[in-house]
Amino acid sequence: MKQKILVIYASRTRSTQSIASAIAEVLVKRGANVDMRFILDVSDISPYDAVVIGSSIRTGHLLPEVIRFVKIYHEQLRKKSVAYFIVCMTLYQNTPENRKKMMSALDPVCQWVEPVDIGLFGGILERKKLRLIWRILSLFTGFPEGDFRDFPSIRAWAAQLAEKL
Repeated sequence: MKQKILVIYASRTRSTQSIASAIAEVLVKRGANVDMRFILDVSDISPYDAVVIGSSIRTGHLLPEVIRFVKIYHEQLRKKSVAYFIVCMTLYQNTPENRKKMMSALDPVCQWVEPVDIGLFGGILERKKLRLIWRILSLFTGFPEGDFRDFPSIRAWAAQLAEKL
């Protein structure tokens, strides 16, 4: 029987959705039966053997709906294989220091459910698509505009994740 995997994501600008989609595609190619959903559209995880949870990062933190989801479902999630991935602009420079810094963003969910693996990925910054307050705040971050998603690395992570789920 094929493993049934749920890939869920929380995103404000759809960058995380595109990464979730790439992960789901790899898992399907590896033989899994995969459903992909926006996190707020998920109300039942019981049919799944594994759950992959992705979040964009805002001001160094997971989106609140991700933390809420893990708190609500933590008892069920602890009985499944779980992986997390985050998408953030800090990782436009994918250095060991930046990766270490961003790992701490996962503390609020790792305290509830320990993952089998964690993916850390750069995202997209398009200021014109941000709401005014975020556009202004983004000017002070020092992050350049651009698309910093590294799809070969994302797919490679998903391929090795398939073996762990």
